[in-house]
Amino acid sequence: MKVLLINPSMGGYYIGAVVSSAITRSPPLNLALLAGALILDGHDVVVWDLEVTPLTDIRERLLELKPELVGLTARSPLYSAACELARIVKSTIPNTKVVLGGVHASTMPEESLEEEAIDCVVVGEGEAAIRSLASNMDLSKIPGVVTRTSSVPPPPLVEDLDTLPLPAWHLFDLSRYQTTSLVARDVPVADLESSRGCRAQCVYCTKGVFGSSWRVKSPGRMVAEVAHAKAAGFKSFNLVDDSFTTITSKAIATCNALIDSGLDMPWTCTNGIRVGNVSEEFFRVAREAGCWLVAFGFESGSDKILKSIRKGATVAQGARATAWARKYDFTVLGYFMIGLPGESLKTAHETAEFAASLDVDYAKFSITMPLPGTPLYERWGQYLKEGHDWDFSIHSSKKAIFEHPDFTDSELQSMASLAYRTFYLRTSYVRRRFVRSVRSGQILRESKIAFKLAKSALSI
Repeated sequence: MKVLLINPSMGGYYIGAVVSSAITRSPPLNLALLAGALILDGHDVVVWDLEVTPLTDIRERLLELKPELVGLTARSPLYSAACELARIVKSTIPNTKVVLGGVHASTMPEESLEEEAIDCVVVGEGEAAIRSLASNMDLSKIPGVVTRTSSVPPPPLVEDLDTLPLPAWHLFDLSRYQTTSLVARDVPVADLESSRGCRAQCVYCTKGVFGSSWRVKSPGRMVAEVAHAKAAGFKSFNLVDDSFTTITSKAIATCNALIDSGLDMPWTCTNGIRVGNVSEEFFRVAREAGCWLVAFGFESGSDKILKSIRKGATVAQGARATAWARKYDFTVLGYFMIGLPGESLKTAHETAEFAASLDVDYAKFSITMPLPGTPLYERWGQYLKEGHDWDFSIHSSKKAIFEHPDFTDSELQSMASLAYRTFYLRTSYVRRRFVRSVRSGQILRESKIAFKLAKSALSI
């Protein structure tokens, strides 16, 4: 079967956003894995990553390709874009089966099917479902597939991740992913996963795709995946695990396997490592294994807030994890959230001061948004404005679609602005960043990024 997999474009989603300097363009891992599964069954697969290759002649391309199955992936902010693509596909090739997968489909399957151009959605891990769809199996019998007339529960989560197919990197033009960023010095960068699932219970995070059961690949399998990525032409990789260090000893074993392999490939952990699930030994071994950047999800500088959001971490653990990372010369990113449940002007100020007290290189302060499939959405979803059409412009104040129950949009923006100013406009920070940039040989690149971040912070 001819199968087309599409990653919609974010368009102007991050234009003008403070985090734009940290956005890395990488081939979408989920589509690479789905393609790998389909290829094992002998299907002819094409992938369109519209984020790096915008197409103005989509209808012409569809008529030329004539796919029998089109798979779209979308997070909630990209649901509208996915629907538009589905309509184009259906109006161009009416008999083509159109399926939606990804986080939004997994958390809101029935609502996703309100778009008539979408024939069905896939809930949860999609490798088995996409293979059944491509084999023309009856939709009402495929585990994890929801239609307007049937809904089959997803199959058990994949326990042995070593059995998953390798990503089909050969389907991507890596020359399209050559732009460096704050978190990407050696491009192109491959997104890889060493585990799936997360045991944490943070109220702002969804478990719709991979669930709460943490499953990990063997060290040998991870070495094979890194070697596979290197052979495909990638210069570095980024671990996108929800929780790489859930069992720290297993993370250390993976790092040791990478050291022993001699692959010598630089890598990062930008998805956020939990500060309560690390040790000094982990940072020592990870640095030796080639990891040069880690991100921590600190979220708040108030233990009261951290407890209210079920973070399972403390301010003291955040400070300790940062100190260990700095000891082994990591570049450190800090993720924080403004407007969490229980937030006050006092706790927001504590978050700003906590961020400034940490020896982290860059900080991001996001305004809290209730996303579908999260406990926070169950609590605050009612405050989303009518007609929002899932246009979650999380990183921009230009189009507020959420009325916070405790703060006005201007108050939230003011708190975020204060946090950015408190962090980036310190003399000690500017001096420290300059010294580290010189030492790393990245002074021109990092100076431009730091200037852009500071300038953006002042304009919030």
